[in-house]
Amino acid sequence: MYLITISFVLGICAVCWLSTLPVPAALLALPVGLYLLRGPRRRALAALLLGFSWSVLSAALVQFPALDRAVEGRTVLVLGTVGDMPGQRTGLVQRFIFHVERLDDGSGWRRFTGKVRLGWYGDGGGPDAGERWQFAVRLKRPYGLANPGGFDYERWLFQQRIRATGYVREDPRNRRLSSGWLSPLASYRNRLIHAFERLSDTPGAGFVKALTVGERGDIRTAQWQVLNATGTSHLMAISGLHISLVAGLVFWLVRRGWSCLGRMAVRLPAPRAAAVAGLLAAVLYALLAGFGIPARRALVMVCALMLAILFDRYSSLAQVICLAALCTLALDPLSVLSAGWWLSFLAVFIIAWLATGRHGTQGRGRRRLLVHVALAVCMAPVLLLFFQQASLLAPLANVFAVPFVGLLIVPLALLGSLLFAVSETLGVWLLGLAARMLELAWPVLQWLAGTGLAAWTRHQPPFWTLPPALAGLALLFMPRGVPGRWLGAVLLLPMLLVRPPVPLPGEAWITLLDVGQGLAAVVQTTRHTLVYDAGPRLSTEFDTGQAVVIPFLRWQGIARLDTLVASHGDNDHIGGVPSVLAAYPPAAVYSSVPDQLKGSGATYCQRGQHWRWDGVGFMLLHPDAADGLTGNNASCVLRIEAANGQRLLLPGDIEHSAESRLVAEQRDRLPAQVLVAPHHGSTTSSSADFIAAVNPDVVIFPAAWLNRYRFPKREVVERYRAAGAQVFETGRSGALSVKLSSSTAEPVIDAWRDRRRHIWSWRE
Repeated sequence: MYLITISFVLGICAVCWLSTLPVPAALLALPVGLYLLRGPRRRALAALLLGFSWSVLSAALVQFPALDRAVEGRTVLVLGTVGDMPGQRTGLVQRFIFHVERLDDGSGWRRFTGKVRLGWYGDGGGPDAGERWQFAVRLKRPYGLANPGGFDYERWLFQQRIRATGYVREDPRNRRLSSGWLSPLASYRNRLIHAFERLSDTPGAGFVKALTVGERGDIRTAQWQVLNATGTSHLMAISGLHISLVAGLVFWLVRRGWSCLGRMAVRLPAPRAAAVAGLLAAVLYALLAGFGIPARRALVMVCALMLAILFDRYSSLAQVICLAALCTLALDPLSVLSAGWWLSFLAVFIIAWLATGRHGTQGRGRRRLLVHVALAVCMAPVLLLFFQQASLLAPLANVFAVPFVGLLIVPLALLGSLLFAVSETLGVWLLGLAARMLELAWPVLQWLAGTGLAAWTRHQPPFWTLPPALAGLALLFMPRGVPGRWLGAVLLLPMLLVRPPVPLPGEAWITLLDVGQGLAAVVQTTRHTLVYDAGPRLSTEFDTGQAVVIPFLRWQGIARLDTLVASHGDNDHIGGVPSVLAAYPPAAVYSSVPDQLKGSGATYCQRGQHWRWDGVGFMLLHPDAADGLTGNNASCVLRIEAANGQRLLLPGDIEHSAESRLVAEQRDRLPAQVLVAPHHGSTTSSSADFIAAVNPDVVIFPAAWLNRYRFPKREVVERYRAAGAQVFETGRSGALSVKLSSSTAEPVIDAWRDRRRHIWSWRE
């Protein structure tokens, strides 16, 4: 079974590395795999082919039929059913899943089926789960920001089988068609979710909501940071730990009390009755929690164990893990795109390894600590690969938090969820009690997170270093007496020592990050780093400084920031700056609005300021404090010049008047091979005289795809093309890397979307 499971997983994973979907190859591999199943010696190859075929066919069902490109950006009518409970309202928008049945783009209703993710703006009055609606919406194909180190939103949408995203427009044609129908369990789950609104003033309510119904949207960003820093975020998911605890508790209670039933206890032995009860409890808990990936995996393992007790057929723990992997991927092969799938199975495998191996005869407390230490150490390589961060204090935090949450909070929360069916008042009171008890433990986790020793942040290691690192850890945790265990440390060295490349002396690497409708750039020399703007803040919980700039800096292995330039005070440039300042306090901060960056030591970006790093020159060309400029025209204009004379110009959002001043007073300083277009390609910027003075070979527009301003304007793009410039847009290309290098005659431009193209990637 082990070889078959590995082959099936590899067949599914192979599809994830492809850039296009090979449907004909999958259709050919499917019958070949079925034929090879007849031979026991060829079943591993059959499993590989079947995994490949099943993954391709599942992906094809997500992608075809695709949303017509002619529909994008237009108001169309859709008819369908609201999916699960709409998520938490973020600012003025509430996100929900809508199962579309038909679509009308003005030419009549036609069939278009699948899930779309919609946003509902405004106060209240939104849709509820199970209701049938007709909406006037604007849709676009699955699309997300594309940056090194950043969250791959397109992959997440693909894994969730979402065919389009969009928002509901204010339109008189929006109407509820019917209240729809939900299963009794789904209806009860939604009532329970609504009940948590009564606990909105209790900080711990978001945690209890996650533990009971699997909805984690109410957990705040600051709370997630504490959980991630202490390695306890897994406790807020409906994981194998919680489902196993519930099944085990019910099993124990039924087995202890079964003897009181007299003749029934004689006809059906207590272990079998307890197994049935434990299995039912696990199924109900998984369904109540929304049947997510960790819940599925845990449910399969609990089912295998309880069925083995029921029918007196026992299997090894390794076989149960393999069976769980096969079942979860058979149900949903796209699960391999989720970091949670890999982390959950790795954690179970490590626990099984320690439970079945001979690792000494320590007492129960020492053995528990060993398990948590081994989990933290062995999970670290995978966490670094996915998130560029691991927790050093995870063993200590989990020794305290796991029993507290698992043995106290989870049973109390589930008891409240059950009694909610009898008495809503009593159920909500118990849920609130669980939330308040959890708050008693929260200060301990906050203290651990604030020690400065919790989070270990490193660059993303190359993928090829992961297999030797895992093999090295397996060797290190071999049972006592195995010779050569110390050699495992040698296998860890590639992951620990391999560093990302850096520019040579005299070179500059500039990365224009994809932050939507905004600007953020990172400039690297051999030993220094500068950030120019950090994109917008889109809500109280989300800004691109935290979501894009900081992950990129970690991905590049940058531990220290030397200078930050905040060009001006518009949100699309300065919104993410506070997050960057908090995570990477720079040595120097320049801005045309230093008063908006209080506490950072920011100084005015005065014309003529210049410095040199590793043979690369930096100069601020604009503004001058004496000019009294404000707004866009006060943007800091930064010129970067490599040792060989190649230049890049970052002009912020300057408009025609500031451009004219620069042309009149500093024409000889303006020529640059690469220009980041002023004001995102607006018609108020990029005058003909300014373009002629800069004379760029390449122009980059930092603008979101299908943005509401329709930047860059067509006439502006044509003006640059007429001047002989090659045009790029971050919204279409993703992050753009510009290398000012002495080894090439011209700057080298590299688009992230071209470098990392997968079957789920957006295509123009």
